[in-house]
Amino acid sequence: MRPSFPSARVPGRRRRPRLVALQALPTLVTLGNVVAGFLAMSYAVDAASAPDASLRETLWLKAAWAVGFGMLCDMLDGFVARLTGAASSFGAELDSLADMVTFGAAPALLAKSVVQTTFPTLSPKLATALALVYLLGAALRLARYNVESNRVQEPGHRTVVFRGLPSPGAAGVIASLILFRNEFAQEHWAWLGWAFLAGAPVLGLLMVSRFGYPHLVNRFLSGARPPLVLLLLPVLVYLAWQHLEAAMAAIFCGYMASGPALWVVRAIVGRPRWAEDEDDDEDEDRPVDDASLVVPGDADEVPRS
Repeated sequence: MRPSFPSARVPGRRRRPRLVALQALPTLVTLGNVVAGFLAMSYAVDAASAPDASLRETLWLKAAWAVGFGMLCDMLDGFVARLTGAASSFGAELDSLADMVTFGAAPALLAKSVVQTTFPTLSPKLATALALVYLLGAALRLARYNVESNRVQEPGHRTVVFRGLPSPGAAGVIASLILFRNEFAQEHWAWLGWAFLAGAPVLGLLMVSRFGYPHLVNRFLSGARPPLVLLLLPVLVYLAWQHLEAAMAAIFCGYMASGPALWVVRAIVGRPRWAEDEDDDEDEDRPVDDASLVVPGDADEVPRS
């Protein structure tokens, strides 16, 4: 019989927790979002020191497409996590960090680069302050979403209305305006420079506002739809593809304006029927068991779980 010896473990010393095993596919998709955000920032920094205007425009264009690729990854990571059954609190936290890079820091730096180049006499401190309003708004928006989404615990709940402009939507406004400017407006629409000058702080304020923004997929594309809608949708997609830059700018800018516009409509004609579900998302008095919470990510502002 083998003799037994007492454990050499130091009394009172806690065992170090094991490292969390990472689910490969959804994590790789989320890391693609981080890479896209870093590339966008890198292109924006390089554009600030570009020797000629042509190279600067090319770098801005690359930065805008990098933000667009990050949005694609942001839409896919939650879907992949649910498809593979790999949704986890780790993935949600990583997703929020990735969104802060791609939809917070990268668009703010990109807007600052465009503003300082378009208005060379503008104080760099003022340009930095305007970009900071956007950056801080994105940080507060993402943190607030993670906290408020914990209140919605009903099985099968679908987010219909967001409070505040979602961070991917805000980043999409800046990226789509860069694409539109490069394609159509370098010479004829010089006022677009003012859109970046005023747009960054306005987007930051909209992200921390309480304006209601509809979830486009859950509101318009999920569930049964009349045959006419299914017939018109491919036609609209085709027309948008033929004029991609203009369509993207119109969609993102229209979505940005929809929050204040719906608030005005609600004040005049009453609350829209589809907006009634937002009361469930904002019920602050409902008790929540913290031990049972799994914090959802901000993948296109849709919970992974």
